[in-house]
Amino acid sequence: MQIQRIQSVYLLLSAILMAVFTFFPVMGIASDSEMLSIGAVNVCGITHAMPLLLCLNVLIFLMALITLFKFSDLKLQMKLCKFTILFIVTLLVCIAVMAFMRRANSAVSLNWSVILPVAALVFAILAHKGIKHDKKLLSDSERIR
Repeated sequence: MQIQRIQSVYLLLSAILMAVFTFFPVMGIASDSEMLSIGAVNVCGITHAMPLLLCLNVLIFLMALITLFKFSDLKLQMKLCKFTILFIVTLLVCIAVMAFMRRANSAVSLNWSVILPVAALVFAILAHKGIKHDKKLLSDSERIR
């Protein structure tokens, strides 16, 4: 398989970033008695796994991969890319809400891994722009015929 379109690279990078995000802690919570590390799964020092994070993360990863391989139908690819962007924003909102709710009882610190979904969001937006550009080129070329 040869990757010829830049949006394919963006979607692949977005999927890779979300796969990496699965295995790192999202936030640390320090209370009087204990120190918790919250993430999607129980690896890399994560003491508390959140199933919601895991479900959204897997959904985003799969949506990015499905969008990547639907290159023959640009209209469908644009819709799937919009849903991927929506799910990434939902994941970021969930992280913000969790941090805000836990802030009342203890000290919450967000880890560096929160940057990964933000970067995946940027790549998904860039992919959407690339798909939109390709669709415009195709419609212009059909109009000329």
